[in-house]
Amino acid sequence: MDSKDIEKIQNLGKRLKQINSKFKLLNLLRQAKEEYDKTQFEDCIKTCEEALKINPSDSAALRGLGCSTQAMGDFEKAKEYYLKALKFSKHKEIEYTLLGTLYYLEDDLETALKYYNFAIDVNEGYDPAYEGKNQTMLEKHLQILDLQDMLIKQEFKK
Repeated sequence: MDSKDIEKIQNLGKRLKQINSKFKLLNLLRQAKEEYDKTQFEDCIKTCEEALKINPSDSAALRGLGCSTQAMGDFEKAKEYYLKALKFSKHKEIEYTLLGTLYYLEDDLETALKYYNFAIDVNEGYDPAYEGKNQTMLEKHLQILDLQDMLIKQEFKK
């Protein structure tokens, strides 16, 4: 065997190792999704953390951590995960929409709209961003109506 053959075998070994890592990562992400769907959030977190050991910049695993921590009520930690996922994501509209939804749940409607608009700017065809934006705008409108009703009632009391 000459040096070219040895190099080819080494390259093949590296490539097989990469394929094996990707296969493990995909299995972990599938498992995390199943755990999340079954509301096994703590298990999902552990599985996503295992996935990040294979690929620390995997946006799907980071999103999984964000969604799980959000479901468990830790919105600040969820924001951290979504923002980190945003750095690595090829589909940033997903993270922007998740952030919009998180701010919507915190009743920070202005910030929620900002993130929904970011998502739409990135991908004009991403329906969840429009749905979130529409819901947020409706909520803002209802708040304005409530404020108007309150002012009218105060006026009548005078």
